[in-house]
Amino acid sequence: MKKILIALLISILLLAAGWKISNSSQFQFFGTLVDNVSKPDSVIALTFDDGPTPGYTEEVLHVLDSMDVKATFFVIGRSVEKNMHEARLIVKDGNELGNHSWSHNRMVFKSMEFIRREIEKTDQVIRKAGYNGEICFRPPYGKKLFILP
Repeated sequence: MKKILIALLISILLLAAGWKISNSSQFQFFGTLVDNVSKPDSVIALTFDDGPTPGYTEEVLHVLDSMDVKATFFVIGRSVEKNMHEARLIVKDGNELGNHSWSHNRMVFKSMEFIRREIEKTDQVIRKAGYNGEICFRPPYGKKLFILP
């Protein structure tokens, strides 16, 4: 009975530690996290998640354009496929497209094949939208574990 309780306690501690690490915005076991960039002038990085969405995307682009501001749109692949016109407008206006997965499912406890498919399919539709720059990845809900880039 004592061994079972110890095993249960260790399991709970490991799960709690894993949860804490998966929520960290400044720690990653593998790959690189970008949480700041050195620039000679003060700048702010403006990002949007989960689009593109008809109506809303055009409205955001209009506001950005009126203020001569550019942003990064972390898009969901299936939304890009469905709303290619809006994705192309984002690119045409000189903004960046980033990868926010194909389906916006949590990536915790998923297979490598699932994660690879989510990222690669989204990268492909981002390229179809005409974006040629580097594609950064932001996991859905900010959740990540050891195997995400």
